[in-house]
Amino acid sequence: MSLNLRAPRILGIVSFVLMLIVFFLSILLYTQIDSFTPLRDAMIETVNSDPTLQESIGLTNESATAEEVTDEAMALLKNSLLIPVIYSVIACAATLFSIIMMNRMPRTSGVLFIIIGVISLLSIIIPILLITAGVMILNRSSKYNKEAGIPA
Repeated sequence: MSLNLRAPRILGIVSFVLMLIVFFLSILLYTQIDSFTPLRDAMIETVNSDPTLQESIGLTNESATAEEVTDEAMALLKNSLLIPVIYSVIACAATLFSIIMMNRMPRTSGVLFIIIGVISLLSIIIPILLITAGVMILNRSSKYNKEAGIPA
Protein backbone atom coordinates (compact mmCIF):
# COMPACT_ATOMS: atom_id res chain seq x y z
CA MET A 1 0.00 0.00 0.00
CA SER A 2 1.43 3.35 -0.96
CA LEU A 3 0.64 6.94 -0.26
CA ASN A 4 -1.57 8.74 -2.73
CA LEU A 5 0.31 12.02 -3.03
CA ARG A 6 -0.95 13.18 -6.40
CA ALA A 7 -2.98 16.17 -5.17
CA PRO A 8 -0.26 17.49 -2.81
CA ARG A 9 2.29 17.12 -5.61
CA ILE A 10 0.10 19.18 -7.96
CA LEU A 11 -0.39 21.84 -5.26
CA GLY A 12 3.35 21.90 -4.67
CA ILE A 13 4.11 22.25 -8.37
CA VAL A 14 1.60 25.10 -8.78
CA SER A 15 3.05 26.91 -5.77
CA PHE A 16 6.57 26.33 -7.10
CA VAL A 17 5.63 27.92 -10.43
CA LEU A 18 4.08 30.88 -8.62
CA MET A 19 7.23 31.23 -6.50
CA LEU A 20 9.36 31.22 -9.64
CA ILE A 21 7.24 34.04 -11.04
CA VAL A 22 7.70 36.00 -7.79
CA PHE A 23 11.44 35.28 -7.93
CA PHE A 24 11.81 36.58 -11.48
CA LEU A 25 9.73 39.68 -10.69
CA SER A 26 11.80 40.43 -7.59
CA ILE A 27 15.03 39.98 -9.57
CA LEU A 28 13.68 42.28 -12.27
CA LEU A 29 12.68 44.92 -9.72
CA TYR A 30 16.02 44.63 -7.91
CA THR A 31 18.07 45.05 -11.06
CA GLN A 32 15.96 47.82 -12.62
CA ILE A 33 15.30 50.05 -9.59
CA ASP A 34 18.36 52.19 -10.36
CA SER A 35 17.14 53.10 -13.82
CA PHE A 36 13.57 53.93 -12.73
CA THR A 37 13.76 57.71 -13.18
CA PRO A 38 10.15 58.64 -12.24
CA LEU A 39 10.74 57.30 -8.72
CA ARG A 40 14.06 59.11 -8.43
CA ASP A 41 12.53 62.38 -9.69
CA ALA A 42 9.63 62.07 -7.25
CA MET A 43 12.05 61.50 -4.38
CA ILE A 44 14.12 64.55 -5.37
CA GLU A 45 10.97 66.67 -5.53
CA THR A 46 9.89 65.39 -2.12
CA VAL A 47 13.27 66.18 -0.58
CA ASN A 48 13.22 69.70 -2.06
CA SER A 49 9.67 70.45 -0.90
CA ASP A 50 9.77 68.94 2.61
CA PRO A 51 10.68 71.66 5.14
CA THR A 52 11.26 69.19 7.97
CA LEU A 53 13.79 67.27 5.94
CA GLN A 54 15.47 70.48 4.79
CA GLU A 55 15.76 71.58 8.42
CA SER A 56 17.24 68.25 9.52
CA ILE A 57 19.80 68.41 6.71
CA GLY A 58 20.68 71.97 7.73
CA LEU A 59 21.13 71.00 11.40
CA THR A 60 23.74 68.36 10.61
CA ASN A 61 26.07 70.95 9.04
CA GLU A 62 26.35 68.84 5.91
CA SER A 63 25.95 70.32 2.51
CA ALA A 64 23.84 67.44 1.22
CA THR A 65 21.92 68.10 -1.93
CA ALA A 66 18.60 66.55 -2.81
CA GLU A 67 20.34 64.30 -5.33
CA GLU A 68 22.72 62.93 -2.71
CA VAL A 69 19.90 62.24 -0.27
CA THR A 70 17.93 60.56 -3.04
CA ASP A 71 20.91 58.45 -4.08
CA GLU A 72 21.33 57.25 -0.48
CA ALA A 73 17.62 56.47 -0.25
CA MET A 74 17.70 54.57 -3.54
CA ALA A 75 20.70 52.54 -2.32
CA LEU A 76 18.81 51.71 0.87
CA LEU A 77 15.74 50.74 -1.16
CA LYS A 78 17.83 48.51 -3.40
CA ASN A 79 19.39 46.81 -0.37
CA SER A 80 15.95 46.23 1.15
CA LEU A 81 14.76 44.68 -2.13
CA LEU A 82 17.46 42.04 -1.73
CA ILE A 83 15.46 40.39 1.07
CA PRO A 84 12.61 39.15 -1.20
CA VAL A 85 15.17 37.88 -3.72
CA ILE A 86 16.96 35.80 -1.08
CA TYR A 87 13.67 34.57 0.38
CA SER A 88 12.46 33.55 -3.08
CA VAL A 89 15.60 31.52 -3.76
CA ILE A 90 15.36 29.69 -0.42
CA ALA A 91 11.61 29.08 -0.76
CA CYS A 92 11.95 27.79 -4.33
CA ALA A 93 14.77 25.45 -3.32
CA ALA A 94 12.87 24.10 -0.32
CA THR A 95 9.69 23.62 -2.33
CA LEU A 96 11.54 21.85 -5.13
CA PHE A 97 13.25 19.60 -2.57
CA SER A 98 9.86 18.80 -1.00
CA ILE A 99 8.32 17.98 -4.36
CA ILE A 100 11.19 15.70 -5.35
CA MET A 101 11.47 13.91 -2.00
CA MET A 102 7.72 13.62 -1.37
CA ASN A 103 7.53 9.85 -1.74
CA ARG A 104 10.75 9.06 0.15
CA MET A 105 10.29 11.50 3.04
CA PRO A 106 6.61 12.46 3.24
CA ARG A 107 6.79 13.91 6.76
CA THR A 108 9.74 16.12 5.90
CA SER A 109 7.98 17.32 2.75
CA GLY A 110 4.80 18.05 4.65
CA VAL A 111 6.59 19.97 7.38
CA LEU A 112 8.63 21.94 4.82
CA PHE A 113 5.47 22.85 2.90
CA ILE A 114 3.83 24.09 6.09
CA ILE A 115 6.91 26.08 7.18
CA ILE A 116 7.29 27.73 3.78
CA GLY A 117 3.55 28.45 3.73
CA VAL A 118 3.65 30.11 7.13
CA ILE A 119 6.72 32.16 6.23
CA SER A 120 5.11 33.36 3.01
CA LEU A 121 1.89 34.54 4.64
CA LEU A 122 2.33 38.00 3.10
CA SER A 123 1.09 36.62 -0.19
CA ILE A 124 -2.32 35.01 -0.49
CA ILE A 125 -2.34 32.05 -2.85
CA ILE A 126 1.04 30.42 -2.17
CA PRO A 127 0.50 29.86 1.59
CA ILE A 128 -2.94 28.38 1.01
CA LEU A 129 -1.55 25.92 -1.51
CA LEU A 130 1.49 24.97 0.55
CA ILE A 131 -0.24 24.63 3.92
CA THR A 132 -3.01 22.57 2.32
CA ALA A 133 -0.48 20.29 0.61
CA GLY A 134 1.54 19.92 3.82
CA VAL A 135 -1.49 18.98 5.90
CA MET A 136 -2.64 16.52 3.23
CA ILE A 137 0.78 14.84 3.18
CA LEU A 138 1.01 14.61 6.97
CA ASN A 139 -2.56 13.32 7.23
CA ARG A 140 -2.05 10.66 4.59
CA SER A 141 1.32 9.71 6.01
CA SER A 142 -0.11 9.12 9.49
CA LYS A 143 -3.06 7.10 8.11
CA TYR A 144 -0.65 5.01 6.04
CA ASN A 145 1.55 4.34 9.06
CA LYS A 146 -1.45 3.27 11.18
CA GLU A 147 -2.86 0.96 8.51
CA ALA A 148 0.50 -0.64 7.73
CA GLY A 149 1.33 -1.11 11.41
CA ILE A 150 4.35 1.14 11.13
CA PRO A 151 4.87 3.15 14.30
CA ALA A 152 4.51 6.86 13.73
